Amino acid sequence: MRVERLSANDSGLLSFGAPQAGGIFVEQGRICWVAMRGLGQRLRDLLLAHCSIDAAELDRVSERCRTRGKLVGQTLVEEGRLSPDELEKALRQHSAECLLELCRDPLPTHWSSHAGRGYAPRFTFRPEDLLLDAVGSLFPRQQHAAQAELARLAARGHRAAAFVFDPAHECLLPIAAVGSPGVEALRSMGQWATSMPMVSRELAAEPTFSLASTEEGEATLVWWREELLFAVSCDDRMGLAAATALHLACA
Repeated sequence: MRVERLSANDSGLLSFGAPQAGGIFVEQGRICWVAMRGLGQRLRDLLLAHCSIDAAELDRVSERCRTRGKLVGQTLVEEGRLSPDELEKALRQHSAECLLELCRDPLPTHWSSHAGRGYAPRFTFRPEDLLLDAVGSLFPRQQHAAQAELARLAARGHRAAAFVFDPAHECLLPIAAVGSPGVEALRSMGQWATSMPMVSRELAAEPTFSLASTEEGEATLVWWREELLFAVSCDDRMGLAAATALHLACA
């Protein structure tokens, strides 16, 4: 959430630990990468898995980029050795893995402003993207199921999210979303939506489809499907009726 609260003009590093164990580099409010000490080789392996060159050639490209002050990933794309989709996938996977390692233990954080390096917006991502990637790496099957269901419910005026129940920590984690809700909105939606369905689970009752209104006057639909909790916010009655019909058709 700290990264999300930065302005669209902020660039710099949110470092973890003292001494620094890793950090999140942000440029103009968007995440460029997450790094963790000891996991640099992992990004190299991910790039090699996708690009059309061998390890020796990648090392030569990396050295050339270092001396010229260029970015390795974007250079590989510019030279046709890596597709934009493959670079984005590698960066997001590596960042998600690093974030999970950084968050295993509580670490002090420190923000320091730095000038941006000119990362192409195509290869940067929002804080909620990284959060969902990290949770999805732990629960890939559940994320696929959540994304499939939300894809059917995605509609204009809807903000929808799915949360997976983590039995190891007895908590809900956001795993998929539509409507760009943001990290803080996901947190609030999860906290609000949890109350009614969680009561039914604690009482060993069959989880049901629930409808309620938030303090802001939005109608929210909540339901469980196995270990996934879904919450869909609707701005008007038409959206509410459409979301309800789609849910019932999939039940």
